[in-house]
Amino acid sequence: MKSVLAFVLAVLGAISPVLAEKVAAMPAPTGYVDDFAGVMTASGKAEVEAICREVHDKTKAQIFFVTVRSLEGESVDTFSNDLFHKWKIGEKKTDRGILVLLAVDDHKRRIEVGYGLEGILPDAKAGDIGREMVPALKESNYDDAALVSVRAIAGVIAEDAKVSLDSTATAPALSDQAPPPVQAAPSSSEIQGKVWVIPVFFFFAFFGFFGLIIWLSIRNQGRMGGGGFYSSGGDTFGGSSGGDSGGGSDSFSGGDGGDSGGGGASGDW
Repeated sequence: MKSVLAFVLAVLGAISPVLAEKVAAMPAPTGYVDDFAGVMTASGKAEVEAICREVHDKTKAQIFFVTVRSLEGESVDTFSNDLFHKWKIGEKKTDRGILVLLAVDDHKRRIEVGYGLEGILPDAKAGDIGREMVPALKESNYDDAALVSVRAIAGVIAEDAKVSLDSTATAPALSDQAPPPVQAAPSSSEIQGKVWVIPVFFFFAFFGFFGLIIWLSIRNQGRMGGGGFYSSGGDTFGGSSGGDSGGGSDSFSGGDGGDSGGGGASGDW
């Protein structure tokens, strides 16, 4: 009997670390948006990613949006805090990081706020933003839920940093746009007064064209007399082949060492 009990305890001891390390087993982020639950569209992820990238570029604050299927019995607060620390969301020393987490099957949500943003995103504000996501979440519209939360967070950060964000700007609806002004048709006297401009224009254009030909001919003859046609010395358009490819700014740097003490807000839907 004792041997059976010892065996059971050994099995439980082997399983427990596995269950406790589910966050530790998660892969590194591949972008500001990591849809592990597979519930977002490609266009939705791209739009949220663009906002997060611009916020980081202009304010040095990082917003991560993550979906998972299940917390496997873990509380959403603990899961989010552990993932925040594992990914080191935010930049080191400033701790300006945000994690928005959705556990789809558990219907749990959490906005985890780094130390450096708790002044402008206190728990109450994070709670308000989280509740704004609920209508879209109840409709299983995870793209809209992501946009609602990330746009709101980005707006608070941008306002505090006194910057504008192009990725959150929206064009006015067609009905809101003022129609172009209607110009009155020119009168007959205005038309007659401008008729004489046409022959004068062609007169000067004709003689100007032949004058240009004569000038180019004299110019080329002068260059040929000095030892052939003009050469630029072998310069080629486009510069060196070793120039910048332009892709460096699009690379994902990941978390840089930020920290969170558990500030934020949780909820369900």
